[in-house]
Amino acid sequence: MAGHARWAGRCIAMLLVLCGAVAATAAADRDPASLVLTVSNPLALARHDEVLALPLAELLRRRPQWRGRTLVARLAGSAGWLPVQAYASDGGGTPDQLLVQLDIAPKTSEPLEILPAPASMPVRANPLYARLVPERDDDFAWENEQVAFRIYGAALEKTGQVFPGIDVWSKRPPRHVIDAWYRLDAEGLRRKDPALSYHVDHGDGLDSYEVGRTPGAGGTAGWLDGAPVASRNASRVRITAMGPVRLRFEVDYPAWQVGPATVHQHKVVTLDAGAYLNRQVVSYRIDGAPRTTVAAGVAVHADARLVHDAAMQIAVWDTPQKTSAGRIATALLLAPDATARYAATHDAAWALFDVADGDSIRFASGAAWSQGGMPYFSSWQRYLRDYAACWGHPLQVRWPPLPQ
Repeated sequence: MAGHARWAGRCIAMLLVLCGAVAATAAADRDPASLVLTVSNPLALARHDEVLALPLAELLRRRPQWRGRTLVARLAGSAGWLPVQAYASDGGGTPDQLLVQLDIAPKTSEPLEILPAPASMPVRANPLYARLVPERDDDFAWENEQVAFRIYGAALEKTGQVFPGIDVWSKRPPRHVIDAWYRLDAEGLRRKDPALSYHVDHGDGLDSYEVGRTPGAGGTAGWLDGAPVASRNASRVRITAMGPVRLRFEVDYPAWQVGPATVHQHKVVTLDAGAYLNRQVVSYRIDGAPRTTVAAGVAVHADARLVHDAAMQIAVWDTPQKTSAGRIATALLLAPDATARYAATHDAAWALFDVADGDSIRFASGAAWSQGGMPYFSSWQRYLRDYAACWGHPLQVRWPPLPQ
């Protein structure tokens, strides 16, 4: 009997240890040191795939023990994890923000829980992708699940093609197409089979947008005597963040003359998961003149529809090269605090900015496709209206008090 009592005692002790381990694991999953913020949407507008940038310095002031830890986020009380990204807003190697992507209903507040990542986390596919394409004359291409873009590099200039505008690739699937389309096109060239080109729709979309000497979907230029003065193609591209919430890259262009001014241009371009628009911050150095005029624009091809609110919002329902490819929607939106003048040429609509040495301009530009999620011009205009409202009225964050 004594042996049975000792055996029962050991079992009870082991059970208590196991229960304690389970409780400790559960407590660790809850992480009593997690931080709960209140996020509010001030608009009477549902916000989808909204990106909230939380300063890491504020998080670490409240949880200094998190320094060096991987952080995750969820709506408090939810079991589902939100997309997050440690992000260096200046393009450097040290993150200064935690990006959190979430949906939030109109005029509501949500508790957002931040905590260190648990031992196991579900693996998410990255909806963002970008790369330099040296095998295609130094193209640079980038995409999310909605749309793809590309700019042209210095090697293409050897063929006489100086096109500094932004090209649009129209696609249907919620997956990456850049590598597949370039690979298929190269195979078509090798086999002398134009049917394999990415200018042919094989079921997932095509390149049917003619950039030529236009700005395409958000290219920039100098401006002199009522006309654009184009730069050369991009000379250098550097990717600084690859998602999964935000893609960021920087582009430099060779200096060019705009009247007496020698203009040096540096771009920072970001594309968020779920968005149709890239945000651009374009910085200028100017030699030889105190000021000059620069322009950002979108192409307007023959028979395209154009609606604009001065230069604040320019929307185009454009005609692709192949009529079977429906319509390509493009746009340019000024940043909420930006001002510019509107101008039009025979093939484009423009926002004009007067800049001095060291100045920057800020705007968003991008595209959508009538056969890939944006069926009507009215749908595109509504998207742009909502995007502008959200850009001008960011989500509000109420932080918990600092620890005493």
